[in-house]
Amino acid sequence: MEIKSEILYNDRVAGGYFRLGLACRFPEAKPGQFVMLRVSDGLDPLLRRPFGIYRTLGTFGRALGAKGSPSKMKGIELLYRVVGKGTAILSGRRPGETLGVLGPLGNGFPDPAEGSSVVLVAGGMGIAPLYLLAKRLGAGTLLFGARSKAENVLLKDFRGLGLRIKTATEDGSAGIKGLVTGLLEDELTPESVVYACGPVGMLKAAAAISEKAGARCLVSLERSMACGIGVCLGCAVRTKEHRGEKESRFYKMVCSDGPVFQSEEVDWALL
Repeated sequence: MEIKSEILYNDRVAGGYFRLGLACRFPEAKPGQFVMLRVSDGLDPLLRRPFGIYRTLGTFGRALGAKGSPSKMKGIELLYRVVGKGTAILSGRRPGETLGVLGPLGNGFPDPAEGSSVVLVAGGMGIAPLYLLAKRLGAGTLLFGARSKAENVLLKDFRGLGLRIKTATEDGSAGIKGLVTGLLEDELTPESVVYACGPVGMLKAAAAISEKAGARCLVSLERSMACGIGVCLGCAVRTKEHRGEKESRFYKMVCSDGPVFQSEEVDWALL
C-alpha cells in the first residue's frame, strides 16, 4: 500500500547528486531493499520510480506536519542522481511536501557466513544500496569505481565504518586508472563473499572473477520497474538452476524475487 511520506530534506550533495529524507511509517528497511516513489502529484510521470534505500533515520525530534507523534516517526534517506525527467522533478520537491512511497520492497542482502572475508563492489550510484550493509558489518573491503574523482563525494559516509576502501576511476583522477573490477581479483579467496551493485557490465565481470576464485558473489540488479511487486512483469530477468547434470532456465522478477541474486543464478548472456 502506498504511504504518503513527508519530505524532511532534499539537499544537493554535489553536482547532480541529492539526499532525500522521508518520514515513513512502514517497517524498518533491510540492507539492499528499495522503495517505489511517486515523484509527482500529477500524472506526468505516471509510474513510480525505484530507489535503493540508502540509510534509515530512526526517530525525529521535530514536528512533522499537522498530525502524528514525532517520537513515533521513522524515516529513510535516499541518495539519487538527476539523470532524467523523473529525478529532475524530484530534485525540485521541497521539505514539508509529501510523496507517495511503496516499500520497503525486495529481498535484500543476506548476512555473510561466519569467518567470511567481505568485499563490497560498487559502481557509481551502485554505492547507495550498500551503506546499510556496510554499517551493519562494520568490517571488510569496499571497492568503488567512478568516472572521475568528483564522484568520490559518495564515499563520505562510508569513511569511519571500519572498511578498507580502494577506488578506481576511468580517467585516473583518483585511485587506479581503470575499472573497479580491476581491483577485485587480488582481494578474493575461496572464503570471500562479494556484494556488488552497479552497471550490468561491472556485475557480470564481478561474477566471473568471483567464480574463478571460488568466492560467493551476490549481485543487486537494476532494472526498469513499473509496479515493484511482481505484477507487471516488466523487470523479468532470465535465471538458471543446476540440478545434478541438468540445467533449467526460467524467469524471475527483479522487484519481488530480487533485487539481490546469487551471481550463478543469473543468465548473464541475456543482460
